[in-house]
Amino acid sequence: MSAPDGPVALVGDAHLREGDAEVGAFVRFLDGLPAEITTLGILGDLFAAWIGRPELQRPHHRLVVQALRRLRGRGCAILYVEGNHDFFLAPLHAGDPFDRLAGDALDLRVAGRTLRLEHGDLVNRGDRQYLAWRAVSKNRLLFGLFNLLPRTARMRIVDRLERSLANTNLDFRTGFPLAACEVYARERVASGADIVVFGHFHDERQFDVEARGRRGSVFVLPAWRERHRYLRIDPLAEPAFVSA
Repeated sequence: MSAPDGPVALVGDAHLREGDAEVGAFVRFLDGLPAEITTLGILGDLFAAWIGRPELQRPHHRLVVQALRRLRGRGCAILYVEGNHDFFLAPLHAGDPFDRLAGDALDLRVAGRTLRLEHGDLVNRGDRQYLAWRAVSKNRLLFGLFNLLPRTARMRIVDRLERSLANTNLDFRTGFPLAACEVYARERVASGADIVVFGHFHDERQFDVEARGRRGSVFVLPAWRERHRYLRIDPLAEPAFVSA
């Protein structure tokens, strides 16, 4: 994919649910995204749970995907990095509506700067409970076994998954893990990133790190459903958080 020739918008953690008023708000956000923005990056957890199987898509999934297709149809490239509420989306949505879709991270060049885009759920290496759950939930063999179940049984599992994810590891969400983010970001800056962007933590932040003689900027996205804000990266200006 060629480098964006205009501003990039980055958003994360909408956590949209069935019957949720935020679904309509997010669709309006997509339909009203400024025309000069040429790339939209979503850094995971667009829905409360999103499984990459057509028979598990619900009306709110389809409404948002249709809006993403409209946005892409006007010429805006759309990127997606899976979060901890996303499971095996590539077979269903790689290429439609997403120009690029990654399980862990994406690199993007904007005006000579390298952006490292990640959801952020791998940042806190001390959260062993979550890392163990991630290894299990992202296992392709188990996903294959899951898909052998009747659809009604899988839908019940997804419903329970949505409820459990909303309450998992609250101890790690009560305080921002700044030290862990700094360590993780330094590794990315040392590897060539100029700007590192995370979601996941629902806490709008910006700070700088240094590693191996390189200086990089770190941005943590606010949860879109809570503040309706996103990060705008303009080739002619410094990155800034803006309200939708």
